[in-house]
Amino acid sequence: MAGSPTKTAWTALSALALGVVCVEQSGCGEDEGELAKHSAEVSGVLSDVLADTWPEVVSPALDDARLEVEVLQAAAQAWSEAIESGDTGHAEQQAAQSAWRTSMAAWQVLELMQLGPAGSSLSVVGGEDLRDEIYSWPTTNACRVDQETAQANWEAEDFFELNLVNVTGLDALETVLFGSSTDNSCPSQVPPNSDGAWTALGESGIRLNKARYAVRLAAHILVQLDAIQAGWESDYAQALARAGSSGSPFQTEEDGLNAIFDALFYLELRTKDRKLAWPLGLKDCGLDDCTGMTESPLAEASHTWIEANLSGFQRLYTGGDGAGLDDLMIAVGQTQIHLDLTDALAAAQAQSEALQVPLDQALSESPAQLQALHDGVKAVTDVLKNDLSTMLMLQIPTEASGDND
Repeated sequence: MAGSPTKTAWTALSALALGVVCVEQSGCGEDEGELAKHSAEVSGVLSDVLADTWPEVVSPALDDARLEVEVLQAAAQAWSEAIESGDTGHAEQQAAQSAWRTSMAAWQVLELMQLGPAGSSLSVVGGEDLRDEIYSWPTTNACRVDQETAQANWEAEDFFELNLVNVTGLDALETVLFGSSTDNSCPSQVPPNSDGAWTALGESGIRLNKARYAVRLAAHILVQLDAIQAGWESDYAQALARAGSSGSPFQTEEDGLNAIFDALFYLELRTKDRKLAWPLGLKDCGLDDCTGMTESPLAEASHTWIEANLSGFQRLYTGGDGAGLDDLMIAVGQTQIHLDLTDALAAAQAQSEALQVPLDQALSESPAQLQALHDGVKAVTDVLKNDLSTMLMLQIPTEASGDND
């Protein structure tokens, strides 16, 4: 699309989507097009999309994630108790690593659902930045996690209030669970090396601290998942379902729809542009060498998260077992665009499933396969940015509006 309309122009275009008005400067001319021909049907489907997003899409995904993190917390507790009893805890650590992987897979689906409390307070209606408390990649710092491991401050009541998100969440847990218990990620001139704290603890002390830290981190993640659920159930679900009504922060139903549309752009801005384009060298990551900018380097699972992101996109687009944007496209007679998107999505999912090694390994062993996956995801987001946004008169997020790759 040539460019995003201004807010004023977009409001007029949104009205066109419901068949209410046709504004000359929006380009509709004398022919109001397919959208205006289905105004009553479109309005009903749009209301269903807004009402179904919480119960049919976000809530089930959140339930899945919570169940997995509960298993992770129990596994971390078992790891800690094994070490405390004098055992090496190797088997328990492996079980906790496995639980972390399933928890991450569940969360990576929710990465595509950063609506309301999970979203950024700077750009999302009702956003409370809770996503970053649970998973802050690419804002990570393995050295800081190792420093906290040595300092053992995590039991302090204000630990999470006083520290940045790079020592909390699933990304910090990766360092704790998969990182070395003999070496750390910090340079020699800073703690815990410069003050000798790491060496003083010894391998057994480090392992015990890691296990105890893991228990605390898992508990914190559960608290944040509960906060997301509470935010939806207390206010946001109704605010979205009643978009356009008095008391809702969404002035129109189209504003509510645009919030869902914005969340789908995670696939464009994060999955495609960061997870894939950074290591491929197609996007500037701010470093001289971006090949190391992959997720989960210690757990070697970066390829798995692409598949989960695509699944999250599919659930949000289709509305799960409820109404979704797919139904809206069909309601306005744009079945072909819907089919184009779902065909591209199926192809990208097949490419993702075929990639059986982490992205950094694929970069050296099968770069053409990794490039094909990037292009497959791009095919999905191209339909999203161009055809779907045009037909539903939706505003592309500012971060993506000038991105033509």
